[in-house]
Amino acid sequence: MTGNETASYEISRAWSAAQAVIRFVSFPFVDFFFKILNRARAIGRENIPAGGGVVIASNHVSGVDTLLIPAFATRRWDTMPFMAPAKEELFRYPVMAQILRAWGAFPVKRRARDFDAMRRMAYYAGRYHVMLFPEGTRTKTGALGRGRAGAGWVIHTARPVVIPTLVINTDRFFWPGRRRPWFGVPYTVVFGEPLDLSRHYAMPESKETSQAIVDEVMSAIAALKERHRDLYLP
Repeated sequence: MTGNETASYEISRAWSAAQAVIRFVSFPFVDFFFKILNRARAIGRENIPAGGGVVIASNHVSGVDTLLIPAFATRRWDTMPFMAPAKEELFRYPVMAQILRAWGAFPVKRRARDFDAMRRMAYYAGRYHVMLFPEGTRTKTGALGRGRAGAGWVIHTARPVVIPTLVINTDRFFWPGRRRPWFGVPYTVVFGEPLDLSRHYAMPESKETSQAIVDEVMSAIAALKERHRDLYLP
């Protein structure tokens, strides 16, 4: 990355503090939805390092995943930035765009190779906490899809601590028209133990290396899914 690129990605202390304040103010409402109206919980929070350079790599089933994961991965009062890519269509509306940015989201073009967004993710992944969905999009069936090489490239470039993560029962998130209750759902997010990807980091950058990295991440998520299969609603 060039000096100009890294300078444009840099997050100021003032912005980090503002994000922390917004998160702190928002937490009571988030907790009310997840912990009071629903029965959400997290497993393995101790696996997330407090320092920067962390990628939380999760499966993606529902739009609520993007709030469930940071609700349990972040601390109430922490100036460590928590960043996440989000489809650029969500940023068309000024109010929503400001809310998303306050929670660390940044726009990504979904139907094109957004190299600037990939470089931005790699920059953040080496310094902050980043939420990443290796499959690139939600899976309609709930089954795990194949991870995309771009996610492996981000990890290979940044060399972060990678936490394989599994969301459970978020397919039950209420949307208008569904005949399902929108409360009392036992959402669960499982944070696995950090992966040892050092042998991949020793390999030269290539599409094969990137794919091998993301394949190992997805295998770890699949193992979490098998281990916690009893937590899924029928």
